Amino acid sequence: MQRLDLKTLRYDKLGQSVLIEGRKVTLEISHEALETFCNRSLTPDEAIVKVAEEQKRLTRLAEWVPPDDGKIHITTNILMNDGVFANGEA
Repeated sequence: MQRLDLKTLRYDKLGQSVLIEGRKVTLEISHEALETFCNRSLTPDEAIVKVAEEQKRLTRLAEWVPPDDGKIHITTNILMNDGVFANGEA
């Protein structure tokens, strides 16, 4: 089971995403995905809070989505479809 460390939660301005460290990988959630999930615009601080609130969902997604170069990228498509399209199961 992938464990996410909330102490490492931070916003990456360059990549416009929220980063959180897992046991063996870094989980990267795009700002666009979070805004689509919330159905409104978010500030970077609000995006960080939303990631903390959705820790269980993101932990589950971190198990399903394979890492790429030590990072798991959570995009709008993956977040809104619980990772189903990432595995080609749709």
